[in-house]
Amino acid sequence: MTTSQTSILLREWRERFRNDRLAAGVVTGLRDRADEIWRHAFTLLQRESPEYRNSVDDEFTQESKVHCNELLTTIIAIVTGRAKKSGADAFDFVRTHAVWRARHQVPLIASLHAYRLAHRTYWEITKEAVLRHGKQDETILSLTMLSDFWIQLFDHVGAVLAEAHAVEEGLIVAQSTRSYVGLIDDLLGGTQPQDVESQRLCKLCGIRPGAPLAVAVARPLNSASGEDVDREISLRSLVRVIEQTLPPAVFGKLIDIRDGEVRAIICSEADTARSFLQALRRNGFARRARDGQASTVGLSLDAAEVTGLPQAFEEARLALQFATAVQPIMHFSDIDLSELLVRQANQTAVRLVPEWVRYFNSNEDDSSRQLAKTIRALADCSFNVKQTAQRLNVHTNTVYFRLKRIKELTKINPRTYSGASFLLTALRLLEVRGGQVSDRRGVKKSAGGVVRTQTAPLVGRYDQQDKRDRTGVR
Repeated sequence: MTTSQTSILLREWRERFRNDRLAAGVVTGLRDRADEIWRHAFTLLQRESPEYRNSVDDEFTQESKVHCNELLTTIIAIVTGRAKKSGADAFDFVRTHAVWRARHQVPLIASLHAYRLAHRTYWEITKEAVLRHGKQDETILSLTMLSDFWIQLFDHVGAVLAEAHAVEEGLIVAQSTRSYVGLIDDLLGGTQPQDVESQRLCKLCGIRPGAPLAVAVARPLNSASGEDVDREISLRSLVRVIEQTLPPAVFGKLIDIRDGEVRAIICSEADTARSFLQALRRNGFARRARDGQASTVGLSLDAAEVTGLPQAFEEARLALQFATAVQPIMHFSDIDLSELLVRQANQTAVRLVPEWVRYFNSNEDDSSRQLAKTIRALADCSFNVKQTAQRLNVHTNTVYFRLKRIKELTKINPRTYSGASFLLTALRLLEVRGGQVSDRRGVKKSAGGVVRTQTAPLVGRYDQQDKRDRTGVR
């Protein structure tokens, strides 16, 4: 059930209630009757649904009551126009409910029967309230509208619940089998499935021969509490999101939790990785961070054969390193090449960084850091000194003076492409290493431990120059 379909229904329902004040008033009047509605439906459930009789305990009762309250809150929000806007899922609480029921082995038929009884309860209560109104024409119109609304609403939540329940149930069954886990390991190792059981699982999960394959690796960002139980819950939630994002009619997939991350092998008819990326974005994956469920995903390029999956796995893991809370989905092809080279530089490359680079990143001297800011601003402004001065909010002469100081200190001209590239790369490498760069003898020096005795007389003079430029004093 896509969020776009949900958004269409929400708009339609809101418009109907906007045009029917009687129906809207009756439904909003249920706001304070949550306990009464739950007790009525729960009593019917225990009496009429034999599937529930062996499932009811204190935990089940509490979960049922919470879900009933969430459903009523959502109904009121629909009527008053405060339901979640397009891009968010107003019925995500139904999926959470379905997952809980699946994990506690409550039969799906029992959960669907519970919705039918809830439907009956809401219809009986609102019908009685409308009939007390007394105006026949208005009463008939409102009853007709409410009848349609309750049918559509519970049909929708039933579909959402059934889909989420099936996904979680399938995940529980599949991930508990040794064959499923072994199949994922073999595929990520580049081994074509040979035995009958593995081939059957591939077919069952939609992994089709000849279809382009891609690998996704996802990881939840650290929770506020940092507890292992929170991470496990986040991982399971992340699996459900990926499952629900990939409709079986379009995607085949194998998904597993391993080593604190979610790994997925995906296939589709064409352009698998990009199609998955677009599906994640359409389903509001990036907006999960607003609800405290921030996660990051790395995606590989497409692989034409199973033998290409080890490389795809490596690409996905690498892309994950570049994903952030601001940009939570990263495709391998979107990685910045220069940033990749800097991050993967080995210790030999680090030793090529001159010691004077640490001077520009000194934590003890703001004037020193202004030189680094000037280099970056100059590059961002395409070496235009006037635009650089405007960006830094200083006089143009100050920029010229700083560039001159940089050249004197480094013997490198920052106004050339090669010079600016070298300086920017060296500065970025220092940042990635947290200010720790070894000199040629292997002795680590921090940004604060630079050779200040050699450069201190040169520091700060451009600030005095900027003051003279602005005031006109020479």
